[in-house]
Amino acid sequence: MAILYTIGNINLHTVELVAKAVREAEPQIMIHKVVIFDSPESEKLQNEQVEIYRKYFGNFIREGVRINPDGSIDTLLLFHVFANDEEKIVDLSNGQKATSSLLFMAANLCQIDRIYYLILKSAPKEVMLSGRDYDYIKMRQVDCVSKLAKISYFDLIYYNDEMRELFSESERRTNGPLKVIYDGLSSGIKEFFSGTDYRSVVANVTIGNEKIIHSLVAFLQDDKECRQYCADNKICITANRDPVGILTYFSRSYVKNGKKKETLALAAVPNLLASLREYRNISAHYSENGILLTEDQGRIVINLCIEVIKNIHENTKFWEFMKKRK
Repeated sequence: MAILYTIGNINLHTVELVAKAVREAEPQIMIHKVVIFDSPESEKLQNEQVEIYRKYFGNFIREGVRINPDGSIDTLLLFHVFANDEEKIVDLSNGQKATSSLLFMAANLCQIDRIYYLILKSAPKEVMLSGRDYDYIKMRQVDCVSKLAKISYFDLIYYNDEMRELFSESERRTNGPLKVIYDGLSSGIKEFFSGTDYRSVVANVTIGNEKIIHSLVAFLQDDKECRQYCADNKICITANRDPVGILTYFSRSYVKNGKKKETLALAAVPNLLASLREYRNISAHYSENGILLTEDQGRIVINLCIEVIKNIHENTKFWEFMKKRK
C-alpha cells in the first residue's frame, strides 16, 4: 500500500503517460491514495485526472492540494499530506519548477527513496513506449539534509528544462554536431542523477567538445566580419596546432577591440572549452592516473558544458553554422 504524490496537469495525455510510467516502475505496489497538487486550471479537470489514474491503479482515495499562483505550496498543507508512515511515491513530471522543486525537497526531507521524473524523448503521440519515446528516471535520494542545500539548484528538472530551451526537436534528431552535443550531455545528466560513475558522466558530457572547437575555427574563417578582424589584427586562426590556444588569443583580442555583440557572446567559450578538454583528458586516463572524479566535478563539467551551449546559442549565425555541419 502506497501513496502517490503528483502535480496536476491540464494536458491529460501527459497525466496518462505519468500514470502509465508509475505503474511500469512500481508494478507490485498497490496505490490506495493519490495526492494531486493542483493549480486552479488543472483543478477544473480533477474528474478527468482521477479517471485516468483509476485506469492504472483501480479505486483509490484522491486528496487535492491547491498550489499558490507562484507555484508554492502552503507549509501546513505540505506537512499534513506527508505526515504519515505509509510508503510514498513522488512524481515530479508536471507543474512549475517551483512546485516540483519544493516536492523534491520535501521528499528528501522525508527520506522517500521513490522519486521519479519523466523525460520525453519524442513528441507526444497515441502510443508511447518506455525507452523509445520516454524515460522514467528514478532520482537519487539526497543522503543528508546538508547535501540537499548543496544541490537543490542543480537538480534534474532544471537541467532538463535548459536542454528543452536550447535544443529544438529537430536539432536533437538531425545528425550533426548539435545532435552529438545533445546526446552526450543528455546521457551524462542521466548518469549523474542515477549512478556514481563520474568518469562516465564526464566522458559523455564532453563528447561533443572537439566538434565545438573545430566548428568555431571553421566559423571564424567563414564569417566575413571575423575574417576581416583577423586580417586587420594579424591573427592567423589556423596558425597554432592547438586550436584552443589560437581561439583564446582571438577572444582576448576581440574583447578589447571587437564591436559585434554576437561575436562578443563567444568570448568566454575558448576558456570554457579548455577546461572541458582537461576534464575529458582526466576521464580518458582515469584508470592510469589514479585520480578519482567526484560528484562535484561531474556537476562542474555539466554546468561548464551548458554554459558553453548558452554562449554559442547567443550567436545565431554560429548556431546555424553548426546546424549545417556534418
